[in-house]
Amino acid sequence: MNDPAIQPSPETHRRVGHETTDASPFYVGLFALGLTLMIVLVLPVLAWLFWRFEAEAKMSDAPQSPLPGDQTPRAPKLQDDPAADLLQFRSDEEQRLSSYGWIDPQRQIVRLPIGRAIELLSERGLPAPAGPVELPKGREHTP
Repeated sequence: MNDPAIQPSPETHRRVGHETTDASPFYVGLFALGLTLMIVLVLPVLAWLFWRFEAEAKMSDAPQSPLPGDQTPRAPKLQDDPAADLLQFRSDEEQRLSSYGWIDPQRQIVRLPIGRAIELLSERGLPAPAGPVELPKGREHTP
C-alpha cells in the first residue's frame, strides 16, 4: 500500500517518467494495420465460400414435388355441442318418419308416415316374393 508518511528517496525522484520497456507504438500500429488487412482479405473470401457452399447445396437438393405445397392434414371435425346435434338429428328423423315425400320421383317411390305404412301393411299384407327365397348359409329352415 502507498503510505504518504514515507517520503520517497532522492534516487526514486530521478527515475520519474514513463516506462521505457512497454510496447512500442510502432509495433502496436503495425499490429492494428495487419489486423485490418486480414479482416479486409478474409471477409470477401468467407463471403465467396458461403455463396459457393449454398450454390452447391441447392444443386444437390432433390427436386420439389409437383404436388401442392401445403400437405398438412385438415383438423378433425369435432362437435361443438353434441347434445344439440343429437336433438337436431332426432328432430330430422321424426320429421322424415311422420311426413310424406318423394324417395325417387322417376320410379314413383314415395315415403309414407310410419303410422300410415303400418295401416297399409296390415290391410294388404306383405307382398309375395318374386322368386325362390334363399336363406343365408347356416340358417336353413327346418320344420
